[in-house]
Amino acid sequence: MNTKQIPVILILTMFSIGILSAQSKKTRKADDAFNVGEYFSASELYEKIYEKETDKKEKAYIAFQLGECARITGDAKKAKKWYKNAVKNEYTDPLSVLFYGQSLLMTDAPEEAKGQFERYTQLMPGDARGGTGLKSCDLVIELRSKPTRHLVTEAIAVNSKFNDYAPAYGKNKSELYFTSTREGSTGTNSSKISGQSYPDIYFAVKDNKEKWSVPVPVTGLSTAAAEGSPAVINGGNTMYYTYCKQAEGENHGCKIFKSKKGGDSWGQPEYVEIIKDSSITAAHPALSPDEMTLYFVSDMNGGKGGKDIWVSKRTSASGAWGKPENLGGEINTAGNEMYPFVRPNGELFFASEGHPGCGGLDIFKAEKKDGKWTVKNMGMPINSSSDDFGIVFYEDQEEGYFSSSRGKEDNLVHFIMPPLVFTLKGLVTNSETDEPLPGATVKLVSSGGSESEVNSASDGTFVFRLTEDSDYTVTASRTKFLAAYRNVSTRGIKESQEFQTNLDLGPIKGAIELPNIEYDLGKATLRPESMASLDKLIEILTVNSNITISLIANTDFRGSDDSNQKLSQARAQNVVNYLLEKGIKEDRLTPTGKGETNPRKIDGTTKLGRELLKQYDYLKHGDVLTETFINALPTKEQKEVCHQLNRRTEFEVLRDDYGLQNLKGFGSD
Repeated sequence: MNTKQIPVILILTMFSIGILSAQSKKTRKADDAFNVGEYFSASELYEKIYEKETDKKEKAYIAFQLGECARITGDAKKAKKWYKNAVKNEYTDPLSVLFYGQSLLMTDAPEEAKGQFERYTQLMPGDARGGTGLKSCDLVIELRSKPTRHLVTEAIAVNSKFNDYAPAYGKNKSELYFTSTREGSTGTNSSKISGQSYPDIYFAVKDNKEKWSVPVPVTGLSTAAAEGSPAVINGGNTMYYTYCKQAEGENHGCKIFKSKKGGDSWGQPEYVEIIKDSSITAAHPALSPDEMTLYFVSDMNGGKGGKDIWVSKRTSASGAWGKPENLGGEINTAGNEMYPFVRPNGELFFASEGHPGCGGLDIFKAEKKDGKWTVKNMGMPINSSSDDFGIVFYEDQEEGYFSSSRGKEDNLVHFIMPPLVFTLKGLVTNSETDEPLPGATVKLVSSGGSESEVNSASDGTFVFRLTEDSDYTVTASRTKFLAAYRNVSTRGIKESQEFQTNLDLGPIKGAIELPNIEYDLGKATLRPESMASLDKLIEILTVNSNITISLIANTDFRGSDDSNQKLSQARAQNVVNYLLEKGIKEDRLTPTGKGETNPRKIDGTTKLGRELLKQYDYLKHGDVLTETFINALPTKEQKEVCHQLNRRTEFEVLRDDYGLQNLKGFGSD
C-alpha cells in the first residue's frame, strides 16, 4: 500500500521500524533523515554515498537502508534490488534476508521468495515472520488457482498520477471521498517521506450518466498538514478522518478528527479524544452505523507489535469514548494491521502484512462468533502481489472500492461480485425412440416450495433459471407416457453454471422390464442386488402417482408348468411386498405370475429389443423364445442366454387415472 501514504503519509513515520544508529560520518545526514521518517530525502542521500563507497561492509549497510526506504514507501521493485545487494554483500542483520524474501513475494516471485524465508527461519527460528512468509508463498500459489468471482477494475475516472487511496462512500453510491496527494492539494509542501505533496481528502460525484466529476479537495477540512482515511456515516453527514501535522525534521503525531456536514459544506473539525495521552498516534477510523463503536489504528503500548487495530466504545452519541481495547491476536500480529472497515452486519475488514498473504498488505475479512474472531484472506483478484488495503463496501452489497499499489502509484480500484447465474436447460425425449417430445408439461419445484411450469418446445427443449443455494426437482409428464424427474442442486457452487438434463418419458404400452431382478435358484426370495432396480420402480410409482400396475414374474420352461406358475406368483408377490414396505399403496399393485407361459418376444422397435439384437447376432426381430426355439439353438451357451432372457420381471400399467393427483417434485437421486 505504498506506506508512503498511510492514512496520511505521516503515519508511517510515527510507526517506523525504530531509530537506527549512524554507521559512519558519511551516512550520518542520511541516517538522521531516515530516523525522523524522511525516507524520500534519506534515499537520495544514501544513493549518492553508495555510488562512491568501496567498503563492502559499508555498502551492505547502505544497501539495506535503501531497501528500507523503498519498502516503507511501497516501492517493492526498488526494495528487492537493494535488499538483494545487502544480502549479496553479507549484511549482518538477518532482517535483510526476511525483507528480501518479502520484496520477492511482492514482485510476484513466490518460489524464489520461499528460499529466503527458509534461510531466515534457520537464522531466526524464534521469529514467526519466517514461517508466515513460507505460508504466504504456498498461499499465493493456491489463491492463483482459485480466484474469487470478484470483477476488479481501476477507477480511472477519479485516479491521478499521484497516490489516491483510502476511499469512503458519501450519502449514496454516487458520492466518493478518498485521500490523494495530487497536484492542487492544500498541503503543497513536498513531503520528505514520499516526495509527493501532503494528502488531502478529495470528493467526487457521479452524474446520471455514470460519469464522475473532477475530484476536488473537501472544503473546510483541507489544511497545509495531512488529512486522509475518511470514514463517512450518518447518511453522508458525519465524517471521521485522520489529521497529521509535521514540522521540519519532527513529527507531531496523528489524531482522529470529526466533522459534521451542513448543507454543502463541512463544519469546524472536532478532535476525537480516544487516548488520554495526546502524544500517542491514533488513525484510520472506522465506525459502527450507530456511532457507538470506533475501530482505529495505533502502535500504543499493549499491542501485538507494529501497528494494531484497537476498539473503543461509548454508551451514548454524546458520551466519552471508553478505554481502547486491542482486538487481540486473532486480528493483530507482530506485523502491521491497518485500514479497518466495519459493515452493518458486524463483519470487519482490514489490511495486514502479518497474516499469510500474497505480498505486502492483503485485505482480510474477520467475523466474530462466540467472542472469537475468524480471519480469512479475501483472495485474488482483490489481493495481489502488491499492497492492497483500505476496502469499503456500499451498504450491504458486494460492491465497493479499495486501494492498491498494483499500478505505479497507489490507486483506487472498483470491485463487484456479479450475481451467480444458474440455468437449467433440458430435453424431453421418448425413451423408446430417443426422439424429442414436444408439449410435455415440465415442472420445477424448489426445496423452498416455489414452483415454475413450462411446456417443452417443438424440439423437446425447456429452460429454467435457478437461484443459488437451492435444491430443485424437475419433472416432465405427458399423457400416455410415464413421467420422469431429475434433481438439481446449486448448493455450495461458487461459480455460475449451466445445468443440462435429459428427461426420458417411457410410453405407457405393453410390459416394461425391470432389469437385474434376481432370485435364489428355484426360490422366490429377492436377492440384495435386486433392490436398486426396485427402488427405481418406487421412484417411477411416486412420480407417476396416477398409475396402477401389474407386477409380472416369468420363468423359463425348465421344471413343471405347475411349479413354475407357483414360483412366478410367489416372486411377483414378494416384489409387491417390498413395494408395500416402502409405502406404495396396495390398491395400486397387482402381483401376476405367468410361469413359463409368457416367453419373450424380440421386438426391434423398442430400445431394449435393439440392444438385444446388437448383443446377440443369432436373434432376430420377431423371434419368440419358446421351448421349440431354444431347443433348436446350436450351442449350450446360446440356449442358456435365452433361458435367462425369459426369466424376467416386468410391470404393465393398468390405469393412468388413479387418484387424479397432480405431479409434484419429490425425493432425491
